[in-house]
Amino acid sequence: MPSGKASAGGLAVAVQDALNDSNGIWLGWNGQQITDSEAPEFEQAYSQGIDYITCPLTHQQYAQYYCGFANKVLWPAMHHRDDLIEYDAEEYKTYQKVNRLFAQKLKQLAQPEDLIWVHDYHFFSVARYCRELGMQNKIGFFLHIPFASLNIWHKIPVARELIQDLSQYDVIGLQTQIDQNACMQTCLNLLEAQKIQSNSISYKKRQILIKSYPIGVQPELIQKQAQQDLATSSVFNFEEIPRQKTIIGVDRIDYSKGLLERFNAFATFLETSPEYHGLVRHLQVAIPSRTDIPAYQRLYQRFKTKLELINEEFAHEDWRPVDCCYDTVQHHNLMHIYRHSDICWISSLRDGMNLVAKEYIAAQDPENPGVLILSKYAGAAEQMSQALIVDPQDRAAMMDALKMALEMSKAERINRYQQLIEGLTSSDLTHWRNNFLDDLEKIPTLLMKPQRLLQDNYQSIYQVL
Repeated sequence: MPSGKASAGGLAVAVQDALNDSNGIWLGWNGQQITDSEAPEFEQAYSQGIDYITCPLTHQQYAQYYCGFANKVLWPAMHHRDDLIEYDAEEYKTYQKVNRLFAQKLKQLAQPEDLIWVHDYHFFSVARYCRELGMQNKIGFFLHIPFASLNIWHKIPVARELIQDLSQYDVIGLQTQIDQNACMQTCLNLLEAQKIQSNSISYKKRQILIKSYPIGVQPELIQKQAQQDLATSSVFNFEEIPRQKTIIGVDRIDYSKGLLERFNAFATFLETSPEYHGLVRHLQVAIPSRTDIPAYQRLYQRFKTKLELINEEFAHEDWRPVDCCYDTVQHHNLMHIYRHSDICWISSLRDGMNLVAKEYIAAQDPENPGVLILSKYAGAAEQMSQALIVDPQDRAAMMDALKMALEMSKAERINRYQQLIEGLTSSDLTHWRNNFLDDLEKIPTLLMKPQRLLQDNYQSIYQVL
């Protein structure tokens, strides 16, 4: 993940906030590319309370490590799209070389007592190279996306090697209980590891904790942002649509997000419910991503065509059923949009957590909250059962959920909101961070000195992003 780049759903924002409170360092890719003849060099910068140590990737590394193995093998595998897996041995070698590059930098930076927290599927193998370099630090890994089931792993030629690399971490964190179970089953099967407890295994004399840590948000901060009057006009002008119920969707254009399934359901709803024409409008923030990959190029074109067809068929006078923004929207602007939207519609076919769901609820007016329609395949559904949970592959169920959301009474909206916000408050971002780091801290390592605390924060956390 490029350092400092806030995604539409706020994942980077969440991780930055966690690091900002922990007196740590962000180590990662800076989002830039250099020629293959140049050697990537790390640079240090300080911004908003965080030390950033970042480096560019060469064109080859970007093509083979990022666009290649990470996003042509691991991403589709984790999202159960084995039909899109494209394995290339050279791309896998480059993936390993980049993981080793960051491990070498960690070796230079880290003191023996420092905690290291590695994030996401780009860095399955960092701990392996840290261990080969002699590092005995406590190293944790958190996967922000789903964990593939065992039958999918069997379709990856280097699956066993990758899981062996994963076993070099002391703590493996997943978003949901389902992901935790899948990771446990995969480790037991591919490594023939020994199960010690319900959430830990023993492999080659090492004990590894495998546990779910659902990521949260900061409800109080989001509420403040959502209440602020925007100095500049919002992407969507709500004053122009006072009579209409508004639906908001915020997604990267990715096959895991179920965008075509949602807009097919919306089109059918408009076709079968003409009484809603002029009374409902779907606002969509759709961020193009991985446009160097053919599968994403095709999806982007299909998505744009679908929205154009909906507007061509149903728009009349001053009403367009769909408005779409393809630009990144600043986080505080998004919170404002969430607060003024009557419905948030999330249709993920498979998702790690989906922080949009949590941010939407956190941004609502407690006295007049909106309704969350949430895919059962989003990790957030495991914690947010008071939302309207729906199967995005069932078009009729999607349409029924939309109608229910449009017609829901204020009393029911408030009741659902109160239960949802209570859950968000009790399991917020700080809770997520502390749970993970407390477990990593407690991992017994005989060669390590006891960790020291600095102002109730962990002494040093090197987050590899």
